[in-house]
Amino acid sequence: MGDSAERVREYLAGALLALGVDLLMLQLIAASQGVPGLGWGELIDRWGWVFAPFVAVHILGGVLGGYLVGLRRVGESFTPGVATAVMAYILEYIYQLLFEGSFHGSLWALICLVGGGVFGSIASEAGGVRRRGRS
Repeated sequence: MGDSAERVREYLAGALLALGVDLLMLQLIAASQGVPGLGWGELIDRWGWVFAPFVAVHILGGVLGGYLVGLRRVGESFTPGVATAVMAYILEYIYQLLFEGSFHGSLWALICLVGGGVFGSIASEAGGVRRRGRS
């Protein structure tokens, strides 16, 4: 398999991980409020405080996906984080359109995913430099 196909697989794996964190927290928050099955938009419309977990979960998903893909892509500073975050955003957008009908807060989701992805990939690169320096 070529390097580009392997790279796409790694980015897709990180994106699915970030999306999984997002969807898991969405369902947990909706179930804890007694309205399972609602999307982020409906939850934020009903309860304004849900916007803070929305932002936090997207940043966390971006950091996790970007960090893990950054560990595999040694030598690339923030490209893995951005690519992973954009793929996660596209997958989430498709999910929201198919199952929720619209995607409220999609710009915030993109900003948080990309910011978290960049931070995660830079953190993995910094950790890799420290690990290589010790050996």
